[in-house]
Amino acid sequence: MFVDSLGRYLDYKVLDAPLYRCTECGSPAIDLGEVADTMMSDRATQPNPVREYACPSCEELFSAPKDQNLVVCPACGQTFPVAEVP
Repeated sequence: MFVDSLGRYLDYKVLDAPLYRCTECGSPAIDLGEVADTMMSDRATQPNPVREYACPSCEELFSAPKDQNLVVCPACGQTFPVAEVP
C-alpha cells in the first residue's frame, strides 16, 4: 500500500501484501496494521530527513532539510534561522 506523507491513500500492489476479500461485498481489503511501523521506519532511514516549517513573515507551510540552520521560504523569500530541537 502506498500513502503520502500525510497518510492519504495513493495506490497499492496486490503482490506486496496478502489480499483479503470483504465477506459482504467481495471487494479487496488490505490489512493496515503494519502501515504506521513501516512509515516510521521509512522516515528513520531517509538520507536527509525533512522538517516542516511555517514562515514567520507570510505563514506559508513548507518542508526543508532538517540539517539546515538557515531556511528560505519558497513563497516570499524570507530567510530565517532555525534552532535545533533536542
